[in-house]
Amino acid sequence: MGNNISQKAKDRIFLCKENGGTDLNLSQCNSKRIPKRILRFKKTLKKLNVGKNTIQEFYGQIEKFLYLETLIAESNELKETCPQLAKLEYLTYLDVSNNILSIVPNNLKALITLNISYNSIQSFGNATIILPALQELIYTHNKVSIFPTEILELRTLRILNLAGNRLNYLPDEISHLAGTLVELNISDNVFTSFPTPIATLINLETLSLSGNNLGTLSNNFTTLSKLISINFSNCSLTSFDFDLSQLTNLQEIYLSENRIPQFGPLTCTSICSILNTIRILDLSNGAFTQVPKQIGWCKNLRRLLLAQNQLTKIPGELFLLNPSIDIILIPNPLEYPLGEWIKEGIPTFLRNLKPYMKCYGPNCTISDLGSELKAMAPNQFTINAFDYDNQPRVSGGDEFKVQMLLNGTNNKVDDGAVSIGGAPDESTTIPTNSPQQAFPMRSSLFFKSIECIVKDNKQTKPGTYTVFFNSPQTGSYSLNITSDGLPIKGSPFFVELN
Repeated sequence: MGNNISQKAKDRIFLCKENGGTDLNLSQCNSKRIPKRILRFKKTLKKLNVGKNTIQEFYGQIEKFLYLETLIAESNELKETCPQLAKLEYLTYLDVSNNILSIVPNNLKALITLNISYNSIQSFGNATIILPALQELIYTHNKVSIFPTEILELRTLRILNLAGNRLNYLPDEISHLAGTLVELNISDNVFTSFPTPIATLINLETLSLSGNNLGTLSNNFTTLSKLISINFSNCSLTSFDFDLSQLTNLQEIYLSENRIPQFGPLTCTSICSILNTIRILDLSNGAFTQVPKQIGWCKNLRRLLLAQNQLTKIPGELFLLNPSIDIILIPNPLEYPLGEWIKEGIPTFLRNLKPYMKCYGPNCTISDLGSELKAMAPNQFTINAFDYDNQPRVSGGDEFKVQMLLNGTNNKVDDGAVSIGGAPDESTTIPTNSPQQAFPMRSSLFFKSIECIVKDNKQTKPGTYTVFFNSPQTGSYSLNITSDGLPIKGSPFFVELN
Protein backbone atom coordinates (compact mmCIF):
# COMPACT_ATOMS: atom_id res chain seq x y z
CA MET A 1 0.00 0.00 0.00
CA GLY A 2 1.25 3.48 -0.86
CA ASN A 3 1.41 6.79 1.01
CA ASN A 4 1.55 9.26 -1.91
CA ILE A 5 -2.08 9.96 -2.63
CA SER A 6 -4.04 12.72 -4.34
CA GLN A 7 -6.03 15.37 -2.55
CA LYS A 8 -9.18 13.77 -3.94
CA ALA A 9 -8.29 10.50 -2.24
CA LYS A 10 -7.57 12.32 1.03
CA ASP A 11 -10.98 13.97 0.88
CA ARG A 12 -12.68 10.63 0.25
CA ILE A 13 -10.87 9.05 3.21
CA PHE A 14 -11.93 11.92 5.46
CA LEU A 15 -15.54 11.56 4.29
CA CYS A 16 -15.44 7.82 5.02
CA LYS A 17 -14.18 8.50 8.52
CA GLU A 18 -16.97 11.02 9.13
CA ASN A 19 -19.59 8.47 8.03
CA GLY A 20 -18.47 5.62 10.26
CA GLY A 21 -15.70 4.06 8.17
CA THR A 22 -17.86 1.46 6.42
CA ASP A 23 -17.92 2.68 2.80
CA LEU A 24 -14.83 4.06 1.04
CA ASN A 25 -14.91 5.22 -2.58
CA LEU A 26 -11.46 5.84 -4.04
CA SER A 27 -12.42 5.46 -7.69
CA GLN A 28 -10.83 7.83 -10.21
CA CYS A 29 -8.31 9.15 -7.68
CA ASN A 30 -5.22 8.62 -9.90
CA SER A 31 -3.97 5.99 -7.46
CA LYS A 32 -1.21 3.52 -8.38
CA ARG A 33 -1.54 1.71 -5.07
CA ILE A 34 -4.10 1.24 -2.36
CA PRO A 35 -3.31 3.96 0.23
CA LYS A 36 -1.77 2.65 3.42
CA ARG A 37 -3.69 5.08 5.57
CA ILE A 38 -7.00 3.29 4.90
CA LEU A 39 -5.82 0.56 7.32
CA ARG A 40 -7.44 2.69 10.01
CA PHE A 41 -10.74 1.24 8.73
CA LYS A 42 -9.62 -2.40 8.88
CA LYS A 43 -12.20 -3.29 11.53
CA THR A 44 -15.11 -1.30 10.09
CA LEU A 45 -14.82 -1.18 6.30
CA LYS A 46 -17.49 -3.17 4.43
CA LYS A 47 -17.24 -1.67 0.94
CA LEU A 48 -14.08 -0.57 -0.88
CA ASN A 49 -14.12 0.91 -4.38
CA VAL A 50 -10.71 1.49 -6.00
CA GLY A 51 -11.94 1.28 -9.59
CA LYS A 52 -10.71 3.38 -12.53
CA ASN A 53 -7.19 3.89 -11.24
CA THR A 54 -3.83 2.44 -12.34
CA ILE A 55 -3.36 -0.10 -9.55
CA GLN A 56 -1.19 -3.01 -10.67
CA GLU A 57 -1.46 -5.32 -7.67
CA PHE A 58 -3.17 -5.96 -4.37
CA TYR A 59 -0.84 -5.96 -1.38
CA GLY A 60 -1.01 -8.45 1.44
CA GLN A 61 -2.55 -5.93 3.81
CA ILE A 62 -5.88 -6.39 2.01
CA GLU A 63 -6.46 -9.42 4.25
CA LYS A 64 -6.62 -7.14 7.29
CA PHE A 65 -10.04 -5.80 6.27
CA LEU A 66 -11.73 -8.61 8.12
CA TYR A 67 -15.30 -7.51 7.51
CA LEU A 68 -15.01 -6.40 3.88
CA GLU A 69 -18.08 -7.49 1.87
CA THR A 70 -17.68 -5.61 -1.42
CA LEU A 71 -14.46 -4.99 -3.33
CA ILE A 72 -14.55 -3.07 -6.63
CA ALA A 73 -11.27 -2.86 -8.52
CA GLU A 74 -12.47 -2.59 -12.12
CA SER A 75 -10.54 -0.69 -14.79
CA ASN A 76 -7.06 -0.94 -13.32
CA GLU A 77 -3.89 -2.72 -14.45
CA LEU A 78 -4.15 -5.84 -12.32
CA LYS A 79 -2.35 -8.89 -13.68
CA GLU A 80 -3.40 -11.13 -10.83
CA THR A 81 -5.35 -11.10 -7.59
CA CYS A 82 -3.39 -11.92 -4.46
CA PRO A 83 -4.01 -15.17 -2.53
CA GLN A 84 -4.74 -13.12 0.60
CA LEU A 85 -8.20 -12.36 -0.78
CA ALA A 86 -9.14 -15.87 0.32
CA LYS A 87 -8.87 -14.71 3.94
CA LEU A 88 -11.75 -12.24 3.49
CA GLU A 89 -14.40 -14.48 4.99
CA TYR A 90 -17.25 -12.02 4.41
CA LEU A 91 -16.43 -10.97 0.83
CA THR A 92 -19.57 -11.53 -1.26
CA TYR A 93 -19.01 -9.16 -4.22
CA LEU A 94 -15.82 -8.86 -6.30
CA ASP A 95 -15.50 -6.79 -9.46
CA VAL A 96 -12.12 -7.03 -11.20
CA SER A 97 -13.40 -6.40 -14.72
CA ASN A 98 -11.41 -4.50 -17.35
CA ASN A 99 -7.97 -5.50 -16.10
CA ILE A 100 -5.34 -7.81 -17.61
CA LEU A 101 -6.01 -10.89 -15.49
CA SER A 102 -5.33 -14.33 -16.92
CA ILE A 103 -6.37 -16.40 -13.89
CA VAL A 104 -9.79 -16.64 -12.25
CA PRO A 105 -9.93 -15.42 -8.62
CA ASN A 106 -10.37 -18.53 -6.49
CA ASN A 107 -10.86 -19.87 -2.96
CA LEU A 108 -13.45 -17.23 -2.08
CA LYS A 109 -15.87 -19.25 0.00
CA ALA A 110 -18.43 -16.52 0.67
CA LEU A 111 -18.38 -14.90 -2.78
CA ILE A 112 -21.81 -14.49 -4.41
CA THR A 113 -21.05 -12.22 -7.38
CA LEU A 114 -17.86 -12.30 -9.48
CA ASN A 115 -17.25 -9.96 -12.42
CA ILE A 116 -14.18 -10.87 -14.51
CA SER A 117 -15.29 -9.28 -17.80
CA TYR A 118 -12.83 -7.63 -20.19
CA ASN A 119 -9.75 -9.56 -19.12
CA SER A 120 -7.60 -12.22 -20.77
CA ILE A 121 -9.07 -15.25 -18.99
CA GLN A 122 -9.67 -17.56 -21.94
CA SER A 123 -9.96 -20.65 -19.73
CA PHE A 124 -9.98 -21.70 -16.11
CA GLY A 125 -6.66 -23.52 -16.56
CA ASN A 126 -8.03 -26.86 -15.30
CA ALA A 127 -7.89 -25.49 -11.78
CA THR A 128 -10.26 -26.72 -9.11
CA ILE A 129 -12.64 -23.83 -8.60
CA ILE A 130 -13.59 -23.26 -4.98
CA LEU A 131 -16.45 -20.79 -5.13
CA PRO A 132 -19.13 -22.74 -3.25
CA ALA A 133 -21.54 -19.81 -2.76
CA LEU A 134 -21.24 -18.17 -6.20
CA GLN A 135 -24.58 -17.18 -7.69
CA GLU A 136 -23.59 -14.69 -10.41
CA LEU A 137 -20.68 -15.04 -12.83
CA ILE A 138 -20.11 -12.19 -15.28
CA TYR A 139 -17.51 -13.53 -17.71
CA THR A 140 -17.92 -11.39 -20.84
CA HIS A 141 -15.43 -10.30 -23.49
CA ASN A 142 -12.55 -12.63 -22.67
CA LYS A 143 -12.21 -14.22 -26.13
CA VAL A 144 -13.39 -17.56 -24.75
CA SER A 145 -13.85 -20.08 -27.56
CA ILE A 146 -14.18 -23.31 -25.54
CA PHE A 147 -16.84 -23.49 -22.85
CA PRO A 148 -15.05 -23.79 -19.48
CA THR A 149 -16.41 -27.00 -18.02
CA GLU A 150 -15.34 -25.85 -14.55
CA ILE A 151 -18.41 -23.60 -14.61
CA LEU A 152 -20.57 -26.72 -14.49
CA GLU A 153 -19.34 -27.38 -10.96
CA LEU A 154 -20.81 -24.11 -9.69
CA ARG A 155 -23.99 -25.74 -8.44
CA THR A 156 -25.33 -22.56 -6.77
CA LEU A 157 -25.03 -20.47 -9.96
CA ARG A 158 -28.15 -18.46 -10.82
CA ILE A 159 -26.83 -15.95 -13.39
CA LEU A 160 -24.32 -16.80 -16.12
CA ASN A 161 -23.22 -14.05 -18.50
CA LEU A 162 -20.87 -15.16 -21.28
CA ALA A 163 -21.66 -12.40 -23.78
CA GLY A 164 -19.05 -11.08 -26.19
CA ASN A 165 -16.89 -14.20 -26.40
CA ARG A 166 -16.23 -16.65 -29.25
CA LEU A 167 -18.43 -19.56 -28.23
CA ASN A 168 -20.24 -21.60 -30.89
CA TYR A 169 -21.65 -24.39 -28.73
CA LEU A 170 -22.96 -25.24 -25.28
CA PRO A 171 -22.16 -28.64 -23.76
CA ASP A 172 -25.01 -31.02 -22.99
CA GLU A 173 -23.70 -31.08 -19.42
CA ILE A 174 -24.99 -27.54 -18.90
CA SER A 175 -28.05 -29.41 -17.67
CA HIS A 176 -26.10 -29.78 -14.40
CA LEU A 177 -27.06 -26.14 -13.74
CA ALA A 178 -30.76 -26.68 -14.45
CA GLY A 179 -31.71 -26.68 -10.80
CA THR A 180 -30.46 -23.16 -10.10
CA LEU A 181 -29.78 -21.20 -13.31
CA VAL A 182 -32.39 -18.49 -13.98
CA GLU A 183 -30.49 -16.19 -16.35
CA LEU A 184 -28.30 -17.06 -19.34
CA ASN A 185 -26.70 -14.47 -21.60
CA ILE A 186 -24.68 -15.75 -24.56
CA SER A 187 -25.16 -12.70 -26.77
CA ASP A 188 -22.56 -11.58 -29.28
CA ASN A 189 -20.83 -14.92 -29.69
CA VAL A 190 -20.48 -16.96 -32.90
CA PHE A 191 -23.39 -19.39 -32.62
CA THR A 192 -24.87 -20.31 -36.01
CA SER A 193 -27.76 -22.37 -34.67
CA PHE A 194 -29.89 -22.41 -31.56
CA PRO A 195 -28.04 -24.33 -28.79
CA THR A 196 -30.44 -27.17 -28.03
CA PRO A 197 -29.03 -27.90 -24.53
CA ILE A 198 -30.76 -24.70 -23.43
CA ALA A 199 -34.00 -26.69 -23.38
CA THR A 200 -32.74 -28.56 -20.30
CA LEU A 201 -32.54 -25.36 -18.22
CA ILE A 202 -36.07 -25.65 -16.93
CA ASN A 203 -35.83 -22.81 -14.39
CA LEU A 204 -34.56 -20.26 -16.88
CA GLU A 205 -36.28 -16.85 -16.63
CA THR A 206 -34.06 -14.69 -18.84
CA LEU A 207 -32.51 -15.86 -22.12
CA SER A 208 -30.44 -13.68 -24.45
CA LEU A 209 -28.86 -14.80 -27.71
CA SER A 210 -28.78 -11.43 -29.44
CA GLY A 211 -26.00 -10.73 -31.90
CA ASN A 212 -25.52 -14.34 -33.03
CA ASN A 213 -25.95 -15.28 -36.69
CA LEU A 214 -28.61 -17.93 -36.04
CA GLY A 215 -30.72 -17.52 -39.19
CA THR A 216 -33.50 -19.65 -37.68
CA LEU A 217 -34.66 -20.60 -34.20
CA SER A 218 -35.55 -23.92 -32.64
CA ASN A 219 -38.87 -24.24 -30.84
CA ASN A 220 -36.99 -25.69 -27.86
CA PHE A 221 -37.19 -22.38 -26.02
CA THR A 222 -41.01 -22.53 -26.03
CA THR A 223 -40.97 -25.34 -23.46
CA LEU A 224 -39.21 -23.17 -20.85
CA SER A 225 -42.39 -22.17 -19.06
CA LYS A 226 -40.67 -19.88 -16.52
CA LEU A 227 -39.21 -17.52 -19.12
CA ILE A 228 -39.84 -13.85 -18.40
CA SER A 229 -37.57 -12.28 -21.03
CA ILE A 230 -36.28 -13.50 -24.40
CA ASN A 231 -33.83 -11.57 -26.56
CA PHE A 232 -33.26 -12.72 -30.15
CA SER A 233 -32.30 -9.30 -31.54
CA ASN A 234 -29.84 -9.12 -34.43
CA CYS A 235 -29.89 -12.88 -35.08
CA SER A 236 -30.50 -12.74 -38.87
CA LEU A 237 -33.99 -14.20 -38.38
CA THR A 238 -36.36 -14.21 -41.36
CA SER A 239 -39.37 -15.73 -39.61
CA PHE A 240 -40.90 -16.10 -36.18
CA ASP A 241 -43.68 -18.65 -35.95
CA PHE A 242 -43.77 -20.37 -32.56
CA ASP A 243 -46.43 -21.51 -30.14
CA LEU A 244 -45.94 -19.29 -27.08
CA SER A 245 -48.84 -20.80 -25.13
CA GLN A 246 -46.54 -22.43 -22.54
CA LEU A 247 -44.72 -19.14 -21.84
CA THR A 248 -47.40 -17.79 -19.53
CA ASN A 249 -44.87 -15.71 -17.54
CA LEU A 250 -43.37 -13.95 -20.55
CA GLN A 251 -43.02 -10.18 -20.06
CA GLU A 252 -40.37 -9.07 -22.56
CA ILE A 253 -39.75 -10.00 -26.21
CA TYR A 254 -36.82 -8.46 -28.10
CA LEU A 255 -36.68 -9.15 -31.86
CA SER A 256 -35.12 -5.96 -33.22
CA GLU A 257 -32.60 -5.89 -36.09
CA ASN A 258 -33.88 -8.98 -37.86
CA ARG A 259 -35.49 -9.55 -41.28
CA ILE A 260 -38.90 -10.82 -40.13
CA PRO A 261 -41.75 -9.50 -42.35
CA GLN A 262 -44.55 -10.64 -40.04
CA PHE A 263 -45.38 -13.01 -37.20
CA GLY A 264 -46.47 -16.48 -38.28
CA PRO A 265 -49.97 -17.84 -37.51
CA LEU A 266 -48.79 -19.88 -34.50
CA THR A 267 -47.37 -16.78 -32.85
CA CYS A 268 -50.40 -14.63 -33.66
CA THR A 269 -52.78 -17.18 -32.17
CA SER A 270 -50.71 -17.93 -29.09
CA ILE A 271 -50.27 -14.25 -28.18
CA CYS A 272 -53.59 -14.75 -26.42
CA SER A 273 -51.69 -16.79 -23.79
CA ILE A 274 -49.53 -13.82 -22.78
CA LEU A 275 -52.08 -10.99 -23.00
CA ASN A 276 -51.87 -10.22 -19.29
CA THR A 277 -48.11 -10.61 -18.85
CA ILE A 278 -46.35 -9.04 -21.82
CA ARG A 279 -44.88 -5.60 -20.97
CA ILE A 280 -42.22 -4.90 -23.62
CA LEU A 281 -42.24 -5.80 -27.33
CA ASP A 282 -39.31 -4.61 -29.42
CA LEU A 283 -39.66 -5.16 -33.18
CA SER A 284 -37.64 -2.12 -34.24
CA ASN A 285 -35.07 -1.85 -37.05
CA GLY A 286 -36.44 -4.82 -38.93
CA ALA A 287 -38.47 -5.76 -41.99
CA PHE A 288 -41.99 -5.95 -40.57
CA THR A 289 -44.68 -5.07 -43.11
CA GLN A 290 -47.59 -5.72 -40.77
CA VAL A 291 -48.32 -5.96 -37.07
CA PRO A 292 -50.79 -8.57 -35.76
CA LYS A 293 -53.99 -7.14 -34.30
CA GLN A 294 -53.54 -9.39 -31.24
CA ILE A 295 -50.90 -6.95 -29.95
CA GLY A 296 -53.72 -4.52 -29.26
CA TRP A 297 -55.31 -7.02 -26.89
CA CYS A 298 -52.22 -6.86 -24.64
CA LYS A 299 -53.63 -4.18 -22.35
CA ASN A 300 -50.67 -4.35 -19.94
CA LEU A 301 -48.17 -3.61 -22.70
CA ARG A 302 -46.02 -0.66 -21.63
CA ARG A 303 -43.46 -0.37 -24.44
CA LEU A 304 -43.96 -1.09 -28.14
CA LEU A 305 -41.02 -0.37 -30.45
CA LEU A 306 -41.86 -0.48 -34.16
CA ALA A 307 -39.53 2.14 -35.68
CA GLN A 308 -37.44 1.50 -38.79
CA ASN A 309 -39.66 -1.12 -40.39
CA GLN A 310 -41.78 -1.21 -43.57
CA LEU A 311 -45.16 -0.60 -41.95
CA THR A 312 -47.79 1.19 -44.01
CA LYS A 313 -50.80 0.30 -41.87
CA ILE A 314 -51.44 -0.16 -38.16
CA PRO A 315 -54.16 -2.48 -36.79
CA GLY A 316 -57.14 -0.70 -35.23
CA GLU A 317 -56.81 -2.90 -32.15
CA LEU A 318 -53.93 -0.74 -30.95
CA PHE A 319 -56.72 1.61 -29.85
CA LEU A 320 -57.17 -0.76 -26.89
CA LEU A 321 -53.66 -0.11 -25.53
CA ASN A 322 -53.10 2.09 -22.50
CA PRO A 323 -52.77 5.71 -23.75
CA SER A 324 -49.70 6.13 -21.53
CA ILE A 325 -47.83 3.42 -23.43
CA ASP A 326 -44.43 4.22 -24.93
CA ILE A 327 -44.90 3.61 -28.66
CA ILE A 328 -42.18 4.44 -31.17
CA LEU A 329 -43.49 4.23 -34.75
CA ILE A 330 -41.42 6.76 -36.63
CA PRO A 331 -39.81 6.32 -39.08
CA ASN A 332 -42.08 4.03 -41.11
CA PRO A 333 -43.76 4.55 -44.52
CA LEU A 334 -47.19 4.97 -42.90
CA GLU A 335 -50.15 5.68 -45.16
CA TYR A 336 -52.11 8.88 -44.80
CA PRO A 337 -53.53 9.88 -42.33
CA LEU A 338 -51.56 7.67 -39.89
CA GLY A 339 -48.42 9.76 -40.26
CA GLU A 340 -50.38 12.92 -39.43
CA TRP A 341 -52.14 11.38 -36.44
CA ILE A 342 -48.87 10.34 -34.83
CA LYS A 343 -47.77 13.99 -34.84
CA GLU A 344 -50.71 14.79 -32.57
CA GLY A 345 -49.42 12.49 -29.83
CA ILE A 346 -49.93 8.87 -28.85
CA PRO A 347 -53.33 9.26 -27.09
CA THR A 348 -54.84 10.97 -30.16
CA PHE A 349 -53.22 8.48 -32.51
CA LEU A 350 -54.64 5.50 -30.62
CA ARG A 351 -58.08 7.05 -30.32
CA ASN A 352 -58.27 7.57 -34.10
CA LEU A 353 -57.56 3.88 -34.71
CA LYS A 354 -60.81 2.67 -33.13
CA PRO A 355 -62.90 2.51 -36.36
CA TYR A 356 -60.31 0.19 -37.89
CA MET A 357 -60.66 -2.64 -35.37
CA LYS A 358 -61.40 -6.10 -36.77
CA CYS A 359 -63.51 -8.85 -35.26
CA TYR A 360 -62.72 -10.68 -32.03
CA GLY A 361 -63.81 -14.32 -32.24
CA PRO A 362 -65.18 -14.83 -28.69
CA ASN A 363 -67.54 -11.85 -29.15
CA CYS A 364 -68.95 -12.97 -32.51
CA THR A 365 -72.30 -14.75 -32.73
CA ILE A 366 -74.41 -16.69 -35.21
CA SER A 367 -78.04 -16.34 -36.19
CA ASP A 368 -80.56 -18.02 -38.50
CA LEU A 369 -79.25 -21.51 -37.78
CA GLY A 370 -82.52 -23.42 -38.01
CA SER A 371 -83.39 -26.35 -35.79
CA GLU A 372 -84.62 -28.46 -38.71
CA LEU A 373 -81.93 -28.71 -41.36
CA LYS A 374 -82.13 -30.95 -44.38
CA ALA A 375 -79.61 -33.22 -46.02
CA MET A 376 -79.39 -33.09 -49.80
CA ALA A 377 -80.58 -29.47 -49.68
CA PRO A 378 -78.91 -26.06 -49.36
CA ASN A 379 -78.69 -24.64 -45.83
CA GLN A 380 -77.30 -21.37 -44.52
CA PHE A 381 -76.80 -19.24 -41.41
CA THR A 382 -75.21 -15.90 -40.53
CA ILE A 383 -72.10 -14.94 -38.54
CA ASN A 384 -72.37 -11.56 -36.81
CA ALA A 385 -68.97 -9.97 -36.25
CA PHE A 386 -68.11 -7.94 -33.13
CA ASP A 387 -64.81 -6.32 -32.21
CA TYR A 388 -62.80 -6.68 -29.00
CA ASP A 389 -64.93 -3.99 -27.33
CA ASN A 390 -68.04 -6.02 -28.23
CA GLN A 391 -69.15 -3.40 -30.73
CA PRO A 392 -70.73 -4.54 -34.05
CA ARG A 393 -68.31 -4.47 -36.95
CA VAL A 394 -69.24 -1.85 -39.54
CA SER A 395 -67.09 -3.10 -42.40
CA GLY A 396 -66.09 -6.41 -43.91
CA GLY A 397 -62.77 -8.10 -44.36
CA ASP A 398 -62.81 -10.38 -41.32
CA GLU A 399 -61.72 -13.98 -41.66
CA PHE A 400 -63.61 -16.96 -40.24
CA LYS A 401 -62.75 -20.62 -40.38
CA VAL A 402 -65.81 -22.88 -40.51
CA GLN A 403 -65.46 -26.62 -40.05
CA MET A 404 -68.46 -28.97 -40.09
CA LEU A 405 -67.67 -32.52 -38.99
CA LEU A 406 -69.74 -35.64 -38.69
CA ASN A 407 -69.79 -36.53 -35.00
CA GLY A 408 -67.16 -39.10 -34.10
CA THR A 409 -64.66 -37.88 -36.72
CA ASN A 410 -61.74 -35.53 -36.54
CA ASN A 411 -60.94 -34.21 -39.99
CA LYS A 412 -58.41 -31.40 -39.58
CA VAL A 413 -58.16 -28.59 -42.10
CA ASP A 414 -55.50 -25.98 -42.57
CA ASP A 415 -55.71 -22.62 -40.83
CA GLY A 416 -57.08 -19.79 -42.95
CA ALA A 417 -59.47 -21.99 -44.97
CA VAL A 418 -62.99 -23.33 -44.65
CA SER A 419 -63.72 -27.03 -44.53
CA ILE A 420 -64.88 -28.93 -47.59
CA GLY A 421 -66.28 -32.42 -47.60
CA GLY A 422 -64.17 -35.22 -48.90
CA ALA A 423 -63.60 -38.95 -48.81
CA PRO A 424 -62.24 -40.50 -45.59
CA ASP A 425 -58.66 -40.10 -46.85
CA GLU A 426 -59.09 -36.58 -48.15
CA SER A 427 -58.87 -33.12 -46.66
CA THR A 428 -59.58 -30.45 -49.25
CA THR A 429 -59.63 -26.73 -48.57
CA ILE A 430 -60.57 -23.51 -50.31
CA PRO A 431 -59.83 -19.97 -49.21
CA THR A 432 -62.62 -18.02 -47.53
CA ASN A 433 -62.67 -15.54 -50.41
CA SER A 434 -63.12 -18.20 -53.09
CA PRO A 435 -65.69 -17.27 -55.75
CA GLN A 436 -66.85 -20.88 -55.86
CA GLN A 437 -70.66 -21.01 -55.51
CA ALA A 438 -71.44 -24.64 -56.27
CA PHE A 439 -71.48 -27.45 -53.72
CA PRO A 440 -69.51 -30.27 -55.35
CA MET A 441 -70.56 -33.82 -54.64
CA ARG A 442 -67.91 -36.48 -54.02
CA SER A 443 -68.15 -39.99 -55.35
CA SER A 444 -67.59 -41.46 -51.88
CA LEU A 445 -70.60 -42.81 -49.98
CA PHE A 446 -69.29 -41.48 -46.66
CA PHE A 447 -68.36 -37.90 -45.83
CA LYS A 448 -66.38 -36.97 -42.75
CA SER A 449 -66.62 -33.22 -43.29
CA ILE A 450 -69.05 -30.98 -45.11
CA GLU A 451 -68.15 -28.14 -47.38
CA CYS A 452 -68.86 -24.69 -45.96
CA ILE A 453 -68.54 -21.48 -47.94
CA VAL A 454 -68.34 -18.09 -46.21
CA LYS A 455 -69.63 -15.01 -48.03
CA ASP A 456 -68.67 -11.54 -46.84
CA ASN A 457 -71.78 -9.31 -46.94
CA LYS A 458 -69.76 -6.09 -46.91
CA GLN A 459 -71.76 -4.66 -49.85
CA THR A 460 -75.22 -5.36 -48.41
CA LYS A 461 -74.91 -5.78 -44.63
CA PRO A 462 -71.33 -5.01 -43.50
CA GLY A 463 -70.12 -6.91 -40.48
CA THR A 464 -72.13 -10.06 -41.29
CA TYR A 465 -71.10 -13.22 -43.12
CA THR A 466 -73.37 -15.85 -44.66
CA VAL A 467 -72.27 -19.47 -44.42
CA PHE A 468 -73.61 -21.95 -47.00
CA PHE A 469 -73.42 -25.73 -46.74
CA ASN A 470 -75.04 -28.78 -48.28
CA SER A 471 -74.66 -32.33 -46.96
CA PRO A 472 -75.32 -35.44 -49.08
CA GLN A 473 -76.10 -37.50 -45.98
CA THR A 474 -78.03 -37.31 -42.74
CA GLY A 475 -76.46 -37.37 -39.29
CA SER A 476 -75.32 -35.38 -36.28
CA TYR A 477 -72.65 -32.78 -36.94
CA SER A 478 -70.46 -30.44 -34.94
CA LEU A 479 -70.00 -26.96 -36.34
CA ASN A 480 -66.72 -25.30 -35.33
CA ILE A 481 -66.28 -21.62 -36.12
CA THR A 482 -63.12 -19.69 -35.26
CA SER A 483 -61.47 -16.37 -36.08
CA ASP A 484 -57.71 -15.98 -35.61
CA GLY A 485 -57.71 -19.39 -33.93
CA LEU A 486 -60.28 -18.35 -31.30
CA PRO A 487 -63.76 -19.95 -31.24
CA ILE A 488 -66.71 -17.62 -31.61
CA LYS A 489 -69.32 -17.42 -28.84
CA GLY A 490 -71.03 -20.80 -28.40
CA SER A 491 -68.75 -22.74 -30.74
CA PRO A 492 -68.81 -25.66 -31.32
CA PHE A 493 -72.48 -25.92 -32.29
CA PHE A 494 -74.28 -29.21 -32.82
CA VAL A 495 -76.73 -29.67 -35.67
CA GLU A 496 -78.86 -32.54 -36.94
CA LEU A 497 -79.44 -33.08 -40.67
CA ASN A 498 -82.59 -35.07 -41.43
